[in-house]
This record gives sequence, structure tokens and C-alpha cells, in this order.
Amino acid sequence: MTSDEKRTFFQTFGFLLERQLFSPDEMAAISCEFDERLNRERQGQPFPGQSRQSLYGIVEQSPSFTRLAEGDRIYQTVENLLGPGFAWLCSEGNLYVGDTNWHPDGTRLDYPPMKVSLYLDPLTRDTGCLRVLPGSHLLPYHQQLKPVAKLGVAGQDLPALPCETQPGDVLFANMNLWHASFGGPPGRRHLALNFAPPPTTAADLARLRENHSGTLGLGEKLQYRRPSRLFTDQFLHHPSLRLRSMCAPWVEMGLK
Repeated sequence: MTSDEKRTFFQTFGFLLERQLFSPDEMAAISCEFDERLNRERQGQPFPGQSRQSLYGIVEQSPSFTRLAEGDRIYQTVENLLGPGFAWLCSEGNLYVGDTNWHPDGTRLDYPPMKVSLYLDPLTRDTGCLRVLPGSHLLPYHQQLKPVAKLGVAGQDLPALPCETQPGDVLFANMNLWHASFGGPPGRRHLALNFAPPPTTAADLARLRENHSGTLGLGEKLQYRRPSRLFTDQFLHHPSLRLRSMCAPWVEMGLK
């Protein structure tokens, strides 16, 4: 697809799946870095597999992951889909356990953020791949789906599109898109880089501040160690013009 076709597809359906943007050797290095950082967060203890583990700010803490955020393969697609001047939101490394029932990642229809996902293990519809309801980021469909959140495990029978992935694939998704995951084993690995549209109003900046506070709150619940901040000084003031542009709203608001 051309850039215009990709943008139209994303705006219509709420997601874009790009196949094999990263080579097996690159994914091996990403997986090694991911495992090392989540293991360090657990202070070397084995992952118990009973509840989800997340590490917020994983990209901001890692020079190699930081290069992913500014590299052409992710940066240029995000810029095409969100527009020039888009903002960095946050990053997360997740080890999932059990099913994830139907939900959007919050409902922010007036300022819709984007999640860019690299799944580090092969995933099919039967082993926990993300299932999406195309177009569910848009009204009135988005609001009409609220009863779906109560389906629980029965939600696995809901007609949906399974985004089956192999390591190296990258999924770009509007966070308002309804999605779920069923049948996966514990420890499914997910590296996410999150972005927001260009902030142009006071309301947009308020949304960014809300997300900052909410992400720190999630870190307190899902991390082994309580986070004191999301972004490092090295990330906020990186030599890369791309990264400095993405981080400019945070620097201007004085949030770390």
C-alpha cells in the first residue's frame, strides 16, 4: 500500500499491521534486551506466571530501544498516520497472563493515542494474538460496544479479526479500538511504544498530563518496583531531533 492508502486504512479500521519490519537477528537482540530488563525489574527472580508484569518507561531507559522510536520503520509510519509534530506518550514492556477481555485502552475520542506493538513470540488466534473489532474506534460503533465488556470469557466467540503475528511484525493501533486476547499461555511478551497526535490545544496538553499520571499509577500496580518517573533526562534531551520534537510537550510542561 502507498502512504496515503495506509493512512486511509488506519483511519477507517483503526489499525495497520506491517509484516516483517525487523529481521530475525534484530528481533533476537530486541528479545534479549527485553528479557534482561524485565528480569532486572524482578530483581532476578523467575517470572511466577500468576499475574501480569509490566515495566513502564522501558524504551526510555534503553539506548537500543530508544533507537526504535526514532528509526525510520516506526517513526515514518507514525508520522504518516498521526501527522508531523506528533508526541511521545510512554512505553511499556509486558508479560501477559490469562485472557484479556474486550476493551479499548481508555476512551479518548477527542485526542486518540496510538500503540505501536512488537510481539516477541509467535501468536495465533488460539495462543493469545490480539483480536480487534475493525472500525470500533469510531462513533457510534465505539459506544455501542460497551455491553461487550461484560461478556467475559464468552467474548472469545465474538466475531472479530485475529491479528496473528510473528516476531518482526509491527502493529499500529488506535488506542480507542476495541480489542481482546484469549487462550494465550502465561508470559506472552509485548513491547509497546505509545504516541499521541500533535498537541494543539490546552485540552490536548491536559490529556497528556492525565496520561502521565495514569501511567505512573499503573506502574505502581503492575511493576515490581514503584516508578519514580517515566522518562529519563537522556531521553527527554536526546541529541536526536526526532526524539526532542516528540518530547517537547513534556519538557515544556516540566513532567518527567
